[in-house]
Amino acid sequence: MKRFNILFIVLLGILGFTSCEASKDPVINSAALDGSISFKLNQPRYANYVLEDAISTKDLDSLTCVQPNYGFTAAVTYTTQVCFDSNFSDGTYQSLPTSVNGEKVGVNVKEMNKAIVSLYGKLPNPIVEKTVYVRLKAVVSDASYSAIKDSLIVKPLYSNAVKLKITPYEFPLFPYTDPSITLRPWYIVGLGNNWDNSKAGLGASLIPLSPVAGNKYDLNGDGEYTYTGYFSATTSFKLIRDIGAWSPSWAMTGGVLKLSGADNITVPTSGYYTISLNSIDNTLTMVATTVTPKSYGSMGLVGAFNNWPDVGGDMVLTANTNTQSHIWYTNQTFSSAAGCKFRANGNWTVNWGAGTFPYGIGTNNGSDIPYKEGKYTIILNDINGCYYFIKL
Repeated sequence: MKRFNILFIVLLGILGFTSCEASKDPVINSAALDGSISFKLNQPRYANYVLEDAISTKDLDSLTCVQPNYGFTAAVTYTTQVCFDSNFSDGTYQSLPTSVNGEKVGVNVKEMNKAIVSLYGKLPNPIVEKTVYVRLKAVVSDASYSAIKDSLIVKPLYSNAVKLKITPYEFPLFPYTDPSITLRPWYIVGLGNNWDNSKAGLGASLIPLSPVAGNKYDLNGDGEYTYTGYFSATTSFKLIRDIGAWSPSWAMTGGVLKLSGADNITVPTSGYYTISLNSIDNTLTMVATTVTPKSYGSMGLVGAFNNWPDVGGDMVLTANTNTQSHIWYTNQTFSSAAGCKFRANGNWTVNWGAGTFPYGIGTNNGSDIPYKEGKYTIILNDINGCYYFIKL
């Protein structure tokens, strides 16, 4: 009996000690909280890599590292970042989309190639070997020790950069309807002296150029774009690529169209012009054209969201009068995915549809547009049937 009591007391002591130990907060490296420490990225097995489309689904190599010194064992997510600058100081780097939990990070050939092409903007001709710097970004994931998640924030940490020499390859080109790509159209801004380049200006002052049916686009969404429309000799404009940014842009210098030109673009006489832009080759032309586009009194959107009204009842779009009312736009929120079409004058005599989303080139009596749930600015060009659903 005495022996049992002694054992019982010892057991209680062990449980109490364990309970006290479990209640202690983890010892956290204070430098990890403000992101001021780095961690070791090992040099890969090879210094030179040749990328090819034939092996695009494979990993070119695996990066290995030592977990950052958080002061405790953490579940960490690592993202590979790529730059032409060894210090990553100018911010012009690319993060590969695939992240990995664990200290062995595979680097996909296709993702690395896309990052290098994006950093170049346009690959040199001929393609040559390029010095590339790679580092890892470490983020404590949701699986980390719960004691730090509620009260402390561990900043992202970055490894040292390792130097690699990589020969990239040209991406294959795809039809604009291919799900592998997202179009990156350029935008006209400034017509009617309206220079709002934000999302709020979509349709009213920002007018997207159209993809060209039958042409192909790279994985960055670059390729051939076009726009035929009315331009007044009393106004000026530019082309910008990114909503909310003024660079890169197409403008004029000495009356010649230039990438990063000094002056706005003007036309000698009012009328219809066709703009042709190749955003891969960085070439732009603008020529006068003789077209007599049909004008419509109103433009609407109908579909499952408003029960497909037969006549009238359309969700009415606003006409951009600076284009002689050939660009139409509106904002719309869809609560669920379904189909819709554009139609003129509140009836089915002239309507536009295509089986692609969020952009396409509609044709009269074409297929329903398969929209998805969300809030969008919707833009239609009634001259060529091109439409965009731009998510807000």
